[in-house]
Formats: sequence, structure tokens, C-alpha cells
Amino acid sequence: MGFTDEVEIALDEVVAAMPGGGEARSGQRVMARAVAETITQGGHLVVQAGTGTGKTLAYLLAAAMSGRKTVVATYTKALQDQMVEADLPMVGRHIRSSTGRDFSFAVVKGWSNYLCLERVDEVRTSMRQGQLDGMVEQASGEEVDRVMAWAETTRTGDRGDLDFDPAPSTWGALSVSSDECLGPSDCPFAGSCFPLMARRRAAEADVTVANHALYAIDLAIGGFVLGDHDLVVLDEAHQLEESFTEAFGFRLTGGRLRWLANLAVRVLGRDDRVEKVRELGDRLVADMRNHGAAPVHTGEAAGLNETLGLAESRIEALLAAVVGAADGEEELTRRRKRLIRSGRSLLEDIQTARLHLNGPSALDLVAWIEMEDGRQPILKVVPVEVGPVLEENLWARRTAILTSATLPMNIVDRLGLTGFDLRTENVGSPFDYEQQTLLYCAGHLASPTSDRDTWMAGALDELQALIVAAGGRTLALFTSYDAVDQAREHLRDRLDLPLLVQGDRPPKMLLEEFTAI
Repeated sequence: MGFTDEVEIALDEVVAAMPGGGEARSGQRVMARAVAETITQGGHLVVQAGTGTGKTLAYLLAAAMSGRKTVVATYTKALQDQMVEADLPMVGRHIRSSTGRDFSFAVVKGWSNYLCLERVDEVRTSMRQGQLDGMVEQASGEEVDRVMAWAETTRTGDRGDLDFDPAPSTWGALSVSSDECLGPSDCPFAGSCFPLMARRRAAEADVTVANHALYAIDLAIGGFVLGDHDLVVLDEAHQLEESFTEAFGFRLTGGRLRWLANLAVRVLGRDDRVEKVRELGDRLVADMRNHGAAPVHTGEAAGLNETLGLAESRIEALLAAVVGAADGEEELTRRRKRLIRSGRSLLEDIQTARLHLNGPSALDLVAWIEMEDGRQPILKVVPVEVGPVLEENLWARRTAILTSATLPMNIVDRLGLTGFDLRTENVGSPFDYEQQTLLYCAGHLASPTSDRDTWMAGALDELQALIVAAGGRTLALFTSYDAVDQAREHLRDRLDLPLLVQGDRPPKMLLEEFTAI
């Protein structure tokens, strides 16, 4: 009996052992066989597996039984949580019971998703000395205290394990990005560093779960985050091009300049060079608002380019002052090193953006400004295409399984898969959508383009009526956080039903409550 047959038999056994019992769906069997054959024969597989297929179990079981070191990259944290809490433990139980072989898995997130113990220590020291740490000034004191208390007991340091959803300013004061991290050689807490421990667990695990952005970063830096692996499964693959493109690029905001100034205050004090960098944060925001939400073309953003030029020279002056400062106590030295790392990273991004804005260059980039209601504008700079990077760093090096419920027609060309040994499958969906779904369009509402306020008021009234008609049991999706906030205010006192809103609690807790209602 070959490996493919073994996987299909195991799939039937695992599904039958689920609570309430069951049997594998036909599309799930086809997909499991296709994944197993691709693992055995090599090449790549692109498989469209409709909603309800059970694709996650199909590829996880085949990957786990193969014994190959595997990375699974997803777009959403919800799918990661599902795998880590349900699917992978189930697969592990089957592997151990049927073969006696041990099976392990781990989840790895971006650096800033973890608590920084060095920052926690720095904040505690400031509190003991009666000095307010500059990075905590904008944060909620109550939330900071809750996170600091949690730091004493958490084993993961993972923000997702908190029992509340801290404001960005709170979490940002107690975590660091990879650019700000002091590194194992300089950090006194390297031995208990949460993101480092997560990466060590991943290096030893049979299956590592990550997101698209982290996987893209890992490709860009040569595999130093996720380590060597034989197989990658790219789930929610319809988002791959967008998420990889963003990960290979960068963002410039007024907040990054103000953040650097806040870091610098803790080293240089109220120095004029610090304030000159801070004031450019507001100026950059104004320039982006004046430009508007649109592509940024060479020669059409003179004000923006001028501000970035000033930022470049002022950051260079700031870093020169920091590098030339005399050594002090250990904590001040650590602050200085973090400031230098952060400043150089921001400086590099600004210089790259200016190369694009100043005229044609060897950099094949595109830039645009995004603005959401109530949020700060963002200048995004990304590569025009990601295919060439993936050809060299991914498709030529390991077997890949790409899957999603819906896949773009041109995904093979867009991702640079043309010319590689490739198999495609479409296993459909077990659901009969024509008989099991209803599409309702509220055509009587005002047009959102002509009068958005009137349309929004009508849409929320319509949503309220539909929720009441359904007796609750409703998942409402919105295109912006501003719309979510409006819906919360509109529905809160009008419904005699539980109302769960993104942002009120961590996403994981919200999903658990929603499924339990």
C-alpha cells in the first residue's frame, strides 16, 4: 500500500473519530490524495477547495504523515487558532496512536506580537524611580498595569493570550518590533525572550504555523526566522500576492517619526534635534492629506518629497548625536542601541522612498497613499511584482501547496509559478448554494456614493431589522473600523440580544463567545 492510500485511510479514521462521528467528504479525499501525491512526486500543487471541503485537515494529515518539516502559512489568525487548538492536536493523536511516532507543532508570529521583557523591566525601573517612561505617556495606565501583572505569569508573552484587547499605544509601549530589538548579544533577557523561545520551538517542531507576512519576511532574509523546511502550505492563497507584496515593501507614517522622537527623548532629553524630527511627523501627515488617497508619481509630490528630504537629514543628525554620546549606565546604553536600530531602519525606508519619488531608478517600485476614515494616512511603497522573488527563493527550493476556497484565474502567472512542475485541482464544495443560501440586496436604500450618511443610517436600520428577523444568529461584516463603531452605537440600545464587537475583546475570545451563543 502506497503513501497516498495510507493518507486516505487515515483521513477516514480521523473524521470517524470526531465527536459525533462522520465520514470524509469526496472533495476532501481528492484533495488529500493530491497533496500526498505532490509530496511524494515533487513539484507544486494549486488546489481550489470550496467552503466546507475540510481542506485544512486534508493537507495537515498528509504533511504530518510524510514526516517532512512543514510550514503552514495563513492570512488570518482565526485559521491559525483553529489549526493549533483543534486540527493539529487531532492529527497528532492519530500519528501517535497509529505509528507510535511523536508529533509536535508550534505557532510563530511577528516580533511585535510578543511582550518584550526588556521593555517591561525598563518601565518598572522608571516607575520605581518616580519617572514616567516616555513610551508609556500615551498609554492607558490601567491597561499598562494589567499587562505588567500578566507578564509575571504568562508562558508565551503572546498578545493573543491576553484576556483583554489592549490599545495599540499600550501594547506598543511594552513590545518592540524586530527593528527595535536589541538582539540576543545585547539584551539581558535574551534567555527568556518570548519571540526567541517561539522561534526555538518552531525550529524543533514537525509543523510550524505562521502568517503570510512572516513567511514573506523569512524568504526575504534567507530563512532565519522559520528555519529550513521541506514543504510549505500556503492557505488562503487568494491573499498571497497582496500580503507578500506588502511584506516585501514598507510603510511611512507620521507616527513612525513621532515614535522615533519618543525613543530619542529617553536618550537625549528635550533636545532640539529630537523636536525637529517630531515636528516632521505632523508635516508628513499634512503632506499626505494634501496629496490625497491616490498613487504617488514621480514629480507630482514635491511637498512630500521635500518633507522626506528634511526627515532624512534630521534623522542623520539625530543618530550622529546618539552615536557620539558618552557611554552611561547599562539601561541608557540599551536605549541608545534601540534608538540607533530604529533610526537606521526608518532612514533606509525614507531613502528608498525618495529614490522612487526623484525619478526612474533600478528599483521597480510603486507608491500610493491610503486614508481611512478617522485614521492617519499611510504612504505605502511596494515592489511592482513578487513573482521573481518567489521564483528564486521559494518555488525552486521546496514543494509548495497553495489552496483557498476561491483562487484568481491568473494566480499561476502573478506568483511566478509558470514553468515549474505544477498540478492544479478544483475539488468544489459539498454545499448546494442554490438550495441552501439566499442573497438579499436592499435595493431601496440610498446610493452610498451620492449621500453616504443617509445610506449608512438606512443600512444600519436594515441590519437591525434583519438581525431581529433572524433572532440574532448574525455575523455582520464592514469595510472599515469607522463603520464598525457606527454599527455598535446604533445597535447597542436597540437590540435585546448579545452584541459582540471586534475590538471589545481579543478576536479569539470573541469567536469563542460567538460560536457558543
